[in-house]
Amino acid sequence: MKRWKRHIIICFIILFIVLFSFLYFRHSMNTEASLLSDTIEEQVTKILEMSSVKYNYSNVVTYKDNKKLSGLDIPFTNKSFIIKYRGYIKAGIDLNEITIDVIDGRTIKIISQKPSILDNVIDEEDVYIYDERDSVFNKLSFNDLYDVLIEEKENMEKEAIENGLLNDAEENIREILTTLLEGMKFEDIQIIFK
Repeated sequence: MKRWKRHIIICFIILFIVLFSFLYFRHSMNTEASLLSDTIEEQVTKILEMSSVKYNYSNVVTYKDNKKLSGLDIPFTNKSFIIKYRGYIKAGIDLNEITIDVIDGRTIKIISQKPSILDNVIDEEDVYIYDERDSVFNKLSFNDLYDVLIEEKENMEKEAIENGLLNDAEENIREILTTLLEGMKFEDIQIIFK
């Protein structure tokens, strides 16, 4: 619950900064349609970069490996470890793909690609390895840890998408853009995700 309150407060602060910046630039520039379009695109770029959805995750994974011969474990070839890690996934849209069309002083149309995963990071400083065990015939290696973390990142990304992360990103973007554009006195706001 605290996380949602913090996100709401951050969104309001960002919206205030963007609106203040827009009002300042609006009074210091001519308001021709082409300039208005450029200004909106600049403001949209700033707000979308700051309003990406962030999914924090942490997990504990046990890794075990044995050498096998004909499907049977070979004695004295066991290796294992337990890792605990934390990371985050960010979702949003590619700002290079956004198109803004100011139709008239009351109507605006924004076309963008659907949100996607922009970043998936496991914080190396928060990776802890416990209970390392290996054998003379099957040593632990850095590649074992690396392979486990790569697989975990993929699993966490799939889980986040299944839990609606991309839908949340689209909803957040639509809400913020609508609020921003209504504050700019647009009445007919069309936001289309392709």
